[in-house]
Amino acid sequence: MTLPLENYGAGKSQKRGEDNDLVRGRGVYTDDVAFSGEAFGVVVRSPHPAASIRGVDLSRAVGIDGLNGIVTGSELKKEGIGPIPFMSTVEAPGGGKPRCQALPILAIDEVRYVGQPVAFVVAKNRNLARDIAENIEVEYVEREHVIDLRRAVDDIVHVDGVTGNVVAEYRLGDPAQCDAGMMRASHRVSLNVTNNRVIPNPLEPRVAIGLYDNAAEQWTLFCGNQGPHLTRDILANDVFGVDPDRIRICVKRIGGGFGSKITPSIEDVLVLYAARKFSVPVRWRADRSESFLSDYHARDHRAQVTLGFDENFRITAMRVEDLGNLGAYPSPFGIPIATSTGNRIVNGVYDIPVVDLTVKMVLTHTVPTGPYRGAGRPEVVHRLECALEQASVDFGIDAAELRRRNFIRRTSIPYTTPSGLIYDSGNFPLLLEQALKVSDWDGFAVRKVASYARGLIRGRGLACHIDSTSGIIPSEIVEVVVDANGRCEFRSGTQEMGQGLHHTYVTIAAAALGLSQESINVVQGDTSLVKSGVGSYGSRSLYVGGAALAMAAEALIEHVRGLGAELLEVTENEGEVRYEKGIVMTADGSRQVSLSEIAASRNSRVINVEAKAEAPFCFPNGCYVCEVDIDSATGRVSIDRFTAVDDVGRVFNPMIVHGQVHGGLAQGIGQALLEHAQYDIDSGQLITGSLLDYALPRASDVPSFEALLDQSEPAVTNLLGVKGAGESGAVGGPPAVVAAIADALPGCSIKDLEMPVTAEKLWGLLAT
Repeated sequence: MTLPLENYGAGKSQKRGEDNDLVRGRGVYTDDVAFSGEAFGVVVRSPHPAASIRGVDLSRAVGIDGLNGIVTGSELKKEGIGPIPFMSTVEAPGGGKPRCQALPILAIDEVRYVGQPVAFVVAKNRNLARDIAENIEVEYVEREHVIDLRRAVDDIVHVDGVTGNVVAEYRLGDPAQCDAGMMRASHRVSLNVTNNRVIPNPLEPRVAIGLYDNAAEQWTLFCGNQGPHLTRDILANDVFGVDPDRIRICVKRIGGGFGSKITPSIEDVLVLYAARKFSVPVRWRADRSESFLSDYHARDHRAQVTLGFDENFRITAMRVEDLGNLGAYPSPFGIPIATSTGNRIVNGVYDIPVVDLTVKMVLTHTVPTGPYRGAGRPEVVHRLECALEQASVDFGIDAAELRRRNFIRRTSIPYTTPSGLIYDSGNFPLLLEQALKVSDWDGFAVRKVASYARGLIRGRGLACHIDSTSGIIPSEIVEVVVDANGRCEFRSGTQEMGQGLHHTYVTIAAAALGLSQESINVVQGDTSLVKSGVGSYGSRSLYVGGAALAMAAEALIEHVRGLGAELLEVTENEGEVRYEKGIVMTADGSRQVSLSEIAASRNSRVINVEAKAEAPFCFPNGCYVCEVDIDSATGRVSIDRFTAVDDVGRVFNPMIVHGQVHGGLAQGIGQALLEHAQYDIDSGQLITGSLLDYALPRASDVPSFEALLDQSEPAVTNLLGVKGAGESGAVGGPPAVVAAIADALPGCSIKDLEMPVTAEKLWGLLAT
């Protein structure tokens, strides 16, 4: 069943209502929240990538005026404060749970990465707390460290006492069948593909403010968070060991998340603990450089991909051996993202009969890795598209034609993938043809000559992508409360974080109920008001949360029709009452009662209903064509044209969806050309520890996109027919850009390129 989306205000581009405050600087972010008498926290962090801790000397710090106190790891252990747990359905090599420690709040006996928290200083102001932190003396004994993935599996240096530093191993497919498929192959291609480590860099760095009510024995945490209920439950059940009702999470404007703000952070725990211990509100705020050392990093994979093809260049088998870097400890979602979450779309949009996949998750002395826009799927799509691009070069077959021969056909939908997921919809050949037409694929030769005349070398690249959206739990509950003034409040556990969700929800509710948008209020980000929720990540908010909201509106209409009939004393002979624009009336319209009157008649003076939506995975997909010009004298890459054709299912607000696609593409381009969280192998120091060293894309690095939204294949797995649009650009963007660069370089192919493909790297290639 699919709801008629046009009944919910869909199909037209609308300006987002929340932008009015944001563009005027009136948005309230976490750091804008202030409390009288609050103290400030500063984290003492390890300067070493690997070291034993001989002792922590506080003697020079404890006597300083203005100090509230200092928290150490030994104290937290004594008080029963647990580590931040990690999730995994993946086993260790040989079976059993992954053999690694959970992320400690504060180090006690050892540190495993530069930036690991060792102590927490709380003082009357931030500068004083920093000064006091400098007076804490930690005696370290440095140990040998390992940064590079390939060195880690050589088993020379142990991070956690595990053989080869491999703590989890994920396998998919049938090795014997894959061997047979490779034997049948007339052609093979094999290459190594790197997916570079990146850092999310949201607009507002993480901020946490902890409060404790001694009388109620309840904490309140203000933080930018994409999953307030998930964060509350982890803090309560796993860290503090208390009932979840004792912890309230309040979220203001997040200032960007991109996956980095889904779960609780170490600093969230510290401000809550300190607020109770010192009986004051405690604020911690990261500056940008501290974010580089404390935010979860992402990606960081090395994969060997082998494809076998028959005489007609149809894929017979695929083998992948992948190494993923967990960092020093697994983050809450680090293992599933790098293993099962991404590889559920292991075959991309192609009909690959047999697969043999092995992913080994490795510990290194680096910052833990976690979710970032796309969360596992960019790595999977990139390695597959790179392999296809290399095959097209090696075999002398057009890149588009090679994909045509291997697509999953529309007639094969629903299609069961090697991971067992079922693609419910999609017309992959259609999107390719649209992308070729819109990008003027056949006119490329003329543009290449024109570039050459300007002293530039030109290349084009093609990439087809698919995403799997949903997150961990494929359900959401929305509660709607109508008060005696007729105001309707919809309470949702999804979380607005800049993607226009609040405006979209208001539009859906107002259209469904026939009310003005001013009479609708959407509440998110407060676990004391919203009963439950899964959160916003994995492009799930509209197709799960929006469906639940639409269902709640329909449930409200049905409920008030019954209540209205009672108030109007409608007899059976008079027929059913009807609802229209906030009014319940008799069939002939002679008697009527409003929502406000119905609410006022209740003992509670409110009407309350809720609805639950359940939706399995959806599969937004697309085809991207990129054209670049390269200055052979400097290696500088300019993206001249970028065509994006996306199937995101039914489109609710085209303007918002285009914004999501553009934003994802900007981050995909950033990873392809610029971004790299780089460590010095010898010292273990993060050498891209600020925005002076870590290059984010500027407006001049991003072209004007030619973006097309295809709505011919709505999802059939959710009530709205939508698929999710937040991550597609980050999934399909990098391989399209890298393929275009490879096409431009004489004598080179995609196997010679490693992201980020910087001007310096290209200058070196061109010089040789």
